[in-house]
Parts: sequence; structure tokens; C-alpha cells
Amino acid sequence: MGFNLSGLAINKNYESEFEDLQKQLGWTLEKQSEIDFETASSNWTDDGICDVYFSEKGTLLFLSMDMCTASWGLKTNNTLTFALSETAMAFNIKYSENSVEKRSIMEVNGEKMEDEGQKLDVEANSEDASEIIWNQLEAVLGKRFWDIEPDEKATRYVFGKAKKHEDRTEPQEIKIENHKTIVITPKKWWQFWK
Repeated sequence: MGFNLSGLAINKNYESEFEDLQKQLGWTLEKQSEIDFETASSNWTDDGICDVYFSEKGTLLFLSMDMCTASWGLKTNNTLTFALSETAMAFNIKYSENSVEKRSIMEVNGEKMEDEGQKLDVEANSEDASEIIWNQLEAVLGKRFWDIEPDEKATRYVFGKAKKHEDRTEPQEIKIENHKTIVITPKKWWQFWK
């Protein structure tokens, strides 16, 4: 069984400035409960949920895949917005520095649908899109995903009324096998490949 995760990684620990982070992202989050990292990182985060983990140097927010189709940039930080479905072999990578998107990759079944920007340093040691995500997560968080203990503390939040960024970008045309062209909104790109 493969991993199915999506979220936003930030190269700053926002634990003591979490209200400020919400303002920068335009979100309103309501705390629900303390959970462990294993629960936070389990397959697919439901819509309306935001599970948060703080590493020593970073912040990792697990979000629904719908929220991870476009970049979430912050003015003074590096961010990795990612959607990783090893079961569907679909990967979406958006890396930004100081709100400027530097790298964008969308890959489905080994075929790159999008490949823009300058290659990340981790790409030299990554064999595929999945490895790019895992390695860039480590670069942004300052800690390997695999070194986070399952029982480490995380927190579950739910989105309040002032939610999100659905449909922040225009629909895209994606060309696939047999020269078919499909127009798909970024919010729903991953559903096509399920």
C-alpha cells in the first residue's frame, strides 16, 4: 500500500505564531484536539480538516488534496505545497520562496504533465516525483519525515467560515495518451486519475 498525503510544509516553526500564520494564509482554524503524528499523517486528510505538526525548524500542515493543487506562498518563508498519491501514481509539487513559485511539477503514471522552474537541489538525488517530495519535505522541515516518531504530538484543526483558496487558478488543458486533451480545474486534477 502506498502513501496518499497532501499538505503544506513551511521552513519555520509557527507554533508560537500560529495566529499570524493563519492570517498570512487567509484561514480561520478552530482547534479540535491533540492527536499523534501517525493520525495526522494517515492517508487522505478530509476536506475541512487541517492537522498540524511542528518540527524544531518547520511546520507541516496536512490538508485535503483539493487544497494542494496551487501554491501556498508566504512572504518571508519557503513553502512546499504537495499532493502525493502513490496508489494512483499522481504527484503535484509546488515549491515557493518568499511567495514566488520556483518549481512546479505534476506527474501522473510517470508522465510529466507540468515541469516548470529551476530544478531543486534534491532532484539530483531523487529518482522520481515521490522521492522529490520526501526529500524536499526534509529540506523544508529540517527533519526527515521518516524520523518523526508516530507518537509525536500534532493538533487537529477544522476550518472556520472564512476558508480557503478553492479555484485560485484557471482551468488547465492536459494532454494525455492518444492525443486527447482534457480541460480540468486544478481543484479536481487528482480525481481524474483515481
